[in-house]
Amino acid sequence: MRILPDDSSWYESVLGESPRVAALLAVVVAIALLHSAMHEAGAIWYSLVLRLYYIPILISAYWYGAFGGVLAAIASSVAYAPHLRESPTLEAGRYAEIVFFHVIGLTVGLLATAQRAVTGRYQRAVATLERANQELRDSYEQLQRADRLKTLGEVAAGLAHEIRHPLASIRGALEIIDARSTPDSPEAEFSRLAMTEVQRLDSLVWEFLRYARPHQPDLRPTSLHDLTVRVTTLLGAEAEGRSVALRVECSDALPMVSLDALQMEQVLLNVLLNAIQASPPGSLVRICQRLNRQEAIIEVIDEGPGIPSEHLPRLFSPFFTTKEKGTGLGLAIAQRIVLAHHGRIDVTSGPGRGTNVRIGLPVRQPGTETPESVEPRVEARV
Repeated sequence: MRILPDDSSWYESVLGESPRVAALLAVVVAIALLHSAMHEAGAIWYSLVLRLYYIPILISAYWYGAFGGVLAAIASSVAYAPHLRESPTLEAGRYAEIVFFHVIGLTVGLLATAQRAVTGRYQRAVATLERANQELRDSYEQLQRADRLKTLGEVAAGLAHEIRHPLASIRGALEIIDARSTPDSPEAEFSRLAMTEVQRLDSLVWEFLRYARPHQPDLRPTSLHDLTVRVTTLLGAEAEGRSVALRVECSDALPMVSLDALQMEQVLLNVLLNAIQASPPGSLVRICQRLNRQEAIIEVIDEGPGIPSEHLPRLFSPFFTTKEKGTGLGLAIAQRIVLAHHGRIDVTSGPGRGTNVRIGLPVRQPGTETPESVEPRVEARV
């Protein structure tokens, strides 16, 4: 068993607890003075004071281990040394007492160190078990959620498929009414209003179908910067209409990334459109691109009011929305696409400090396939 510490951490800890060390030395000095004040005639009190030397030895050994116990034993021995030759008849016993100082300091120090090691291993084992238990609970909740979403997706897909046929018939009827009506007639106005609602319903049905029937990404080497510029151009009119400025920032020369351009364009459209709609007039939405080791990062940062903390855990839940006419499928679809690319999507937000949506995509060599063993990670944090 090691007595001397093998690094400077022990010395640093002792120096950092100088009040404790000073207190121990003060106790040794006080005992020595009390011992000197005792006379040999009071043998019982003299022996009791002698036993007081064990107190700083035991405390030091418990606090600082074997090395601290031995040091306290040495200090006590130095304080006790002047009394060795006071009585020749007791001299051998007093030398034995000094030996006991060191034995007690060493033994208690080793036991204290062993006890702390066992306690540390126990605490680490408990922490590991707690983490494993939490991971199991999270995995169980994710499995339940996936099962519910699968059932919901099947129902939504069947319902959306059945709705499309009546919508097509209604659209045709409205086109006939509009063709037979004069432009300023009430029939023409009502048919245009009805056509707008039919188109909205048709768009909603397509969103249901895209969520319920996702397809595997067709991975091809793609310039992430060109994709971002294209999406920014598509939403330029929307941003201009809301007096919101868009700025693309590229800090690194990003390599070609293996991804499905159409799917990733849909992700960026959803995320950037949310940022534009959440931003007040005159604000700026930044689209930042950078390379972080083997991961290409895209961040969409707005200056909006932020997301309340109670909404963060539900951001990627299907049909959760705070918009009056929102479907709640935009971020859910974006998450599914990013996970299919074995990437990650994080949201950092807080009331009054805007929102940062960070998308991370693995950088692969062109032509490589997506590894099936990669476990996607999704986080929403404040």
